[in-house]
Amino acid sequence: MLIRGALVLPGGSDWRARRADILIRDGLVQGVGKQLSGSETRVIDGASLLAVPGFINAHYHSPLSILRGTADGFSHPAFMWQNQADTACRSAHEVYVSALLGAVEMLTTGTTAVIDHFPEQGFPLEHVDAVARAYREVGMRAAIALRVFDQAYDDIVPPGGLPPELANANPLAPAPLAETMALVEQAVKRHDDPSGPVRVFPAPSNPSRCSDALLLACEELARRRGLGVHTHLLETEVQTRIAQERYGTTMVRHMERLGLLSPKLSCAHTIWIDEEDIALLAERGVTVVHNPESNLKVGAGFMPLPAMRRQRLRVALGTDGASTNDNLVLHEAMRLAITLHRPKENRSGWARAEDALDMATTAGAAALQCEGSLGRIAAGQSADLVLYDLARPRWTPCNDPAQQLVFSESGDSVHTVIVAGRRVVEEGRVAGVDVDGLLNEARGMLQAIRGRNSALQTAVRSLT
Repeated sequence: MLIRGALVLPGGSDWRARRADILIRDGLVQGVGKQLSGSETRVIDGASLLAVPGFINAHYHSPLSILRGTADGFSHPAFMWQNQADTACRSAHEVYVSALLGAVEMLTTGTTAVIDHFPEQGFPLEHVDAVARAYREVGMRAAIALRVFDQAYDDIVPPGGLPPELANANPLAPAPLAETMALVEQAVKRHDDPSGPVRVFPAPSNPSRCSDALLLACEELARRRGLGVHTHLLETEVQTRIAQERYGTTMVRHMERLGLLSPKLSCAHTIWIDEEDIALLAERGVTVVHNPESNLKVGAGFMPLPAMRRQRLRVALGTDGASTNDNLVLHEAMRLAITLHRPKENRSGWARAEDALDMATTAGAAALQCEGSLGRIAAGQSADLVLYDLARPRWTPCNDPAQQLVFSESGDSVHTVIVAGRRVVEEGRVAGVDVDGLLNEARGMLQAIRGRNSALQTAVRSLT
């Protein structure tokens, strides 16, 4: 494939636009420059197109893609329990539809790769099969980060404990450690492909919901199989108190004692953290994932992005799930992430549009364990890129493409999306997916699940 004469933002901290051809062969960018040519090449006229590295959503939950408009005004514990009532007891087909629905939204708004912290409770292998099938069919790059736990979700238990009807049918009741790790091993063997678009990571739900033995088992598996490890970390203030009571230190220091801090690890949210622990995460090469819209919607707090930038801690971006964000558009996360702290920060230290773009590309690539091969448009890189239509009103006139990509664009100007050299979105349409049929099927899913979980819904309403 040859993209002829596009306006190119190469990425990798180089966000200066220039006109160039992009030659793609065998899933890789072969060259970026003037007057490139290739034999028997399919040519795309890029005169009115902007080429950008595909964005990477480094924290997301596919089971929540059918839950838009279900959690406004909820506290963090309340929305967590409502999510359980809305996602428990699903069929494998419902898992597939929800994952496909989220993937379609992400691809059509410029996101080409995702870390899917999946699912919301215990799961059978057939549910992993279903979500892997969705990503393969739609052509999206994904790490299915299997959300495991073997301890109670103490951080979301209300004062006085759970009501008896919920305690007796708790979808978050943990499975034994050996059973959990055997399932993760089986899923990795079946679906992880180091050279392909789908990876499988061990992903503790949150360190405080896991025994040390489970955390160490996830680390050992990741080291042995060359995987990443993904987790929630210090999303709420109560999680800091649990760590001090249980370990006599911060959660980050406890993870350091266990040898868990490394470039393999990515941590979503990471809000309730002090400067010393920020410095430790940076020293160990950990990636943290900023989810600004989700954090604000449930009132969890503010990730200390300015302090993290001062310590040179790598920060990626995520949308989180659709119940605490209601959209999966990384343009919105970029915009909010870099403007949220400006009123209280010296202007000389503000994060700028280029910083947001680095967070959404190369930092996300590090979390995905693709650092050095993903996140830029350059020779030798994977051909994951997005073409935006510069003829759209929001791009007229095109003054500064990097700034406009962050502050003007909403994803609706996406024209073409290419993943590993394959065109998966063309003129805004997803290739090989009956989108109308998908939307029709998704419309009735939540009502059906809620009917199936009526007793759980009643129990959860007493908490919200």
